[in-house]
Amino acid sequence: MEKIVAQAKVYFIIGYGRDSTTYDDKKWNLNKVYLTENRIIFKIRDRYSVINYGDIESLVERDKYFRVSPPMGWSRGSILEIRHYEGSSKKHVLISLISADFDVITKMKAIIGRFAFGERKTINEEHRKFLLLISLGIRDGSLIRYLLDLTPEGYDSILNDLKLNGFVNENMDLTNEGRKKISEIRKRI
Repeated sequence: MEKIVAQAKVYFIIGYGRDSTTYDDKKWNLNKVYLTENRIIFKIRDRYSVINYGDIESLVERDKYFRVSPPMGWSRGSILEIRHYEGSSKKHVLISLISADFDVITKMKAIIGRFAFGERKTINEEHRKFLLLISLGIRDGSLIRYLLDLTPEGYDSILNDLKLNGFVNENMDLTNEGRKKISEIRKRI
């Protein structure tokens, strides 16, 4: 039996888009989503829909989404876009959306990212410095690269590691996990 790692009651749309086509007639479903070690399970009424982690192509967290907005009632709603292959043939890419509170989406993205794309990266001194600069409000990539003497590839690698660990979101804002990490770093200074 699969172990459930996390679960949450969220709004979601399965198959909002297919390849380059979007379906603006799709409606948000409100129900539970279960994250296991192998897949995401969406409960739709009395049946289940599944996305295997191996079929996920990308995860992107957004405040807004093309032609669709978070459902009413979320004061700080975010949308997690999951691009994944449809079935085992890997011919077509579907876009599925999950909307929930900002913190829920950030945690879900970290868990899904870890299982779909690999384990969390350990953070080193460069990661800590990068995180401190973000906490000070510095978002300009070229300035961060200059201050930390990073190549563009090094910059991208560190930023991706911080996102994968759930310390920053797509807009380079600190998450709750990121704020906790900053507190730990500042205590050591």
